[in-house]
Amino acid sequence: MDFFRAKLITLLLAYGLIVGALVGALLYYVFPQYYPQWYEGILLFYLILEPLVLVYVESSSRRVTQRQMLNTYMLTKVFKIFAALIFVGAYAIIVKENIKSFVLTFMIFYLLFLAIESFLFLKIEKRLKNKQ
Repeated sequence: MDFFRAKLITLLLAYGLIVGALVGALLYYVFPQYYPQWYEGILLFYLILEPLVLVYVESSSRRVTQRQMLNTYMLTKVFKIFAALIFVGAYAIIVKENIKSFVLTFMIFYLLFLAIESFLFLKIEKRLKNKQ
């Protein structure tokens, strides 16, 4: 694993853990009625899925053209949506309680990780442009 990829993954995981702790504390102490049972599961889902997506995009950027990168970005978005639907569906089938608070928390994390993912994709694009 090269330095650039390790730096991106470290940045992503640090962001995820910090944001996860802040959102968890906010929900647990300020809005306890919205703290879902699987909070740690939501955070773990994103801490596993996002580095995989990032590694895929970064490795794809090394071998495809800039036009093909758009397809790579769209593929990762579709994959994330399907993975999210499966995860939320599993929660709804298994737990069947507090589905609204679970989905609300899940969407908050989706948007927060979308922000850092966009930032990291921008870094990958800049590296790709500098390379050419």
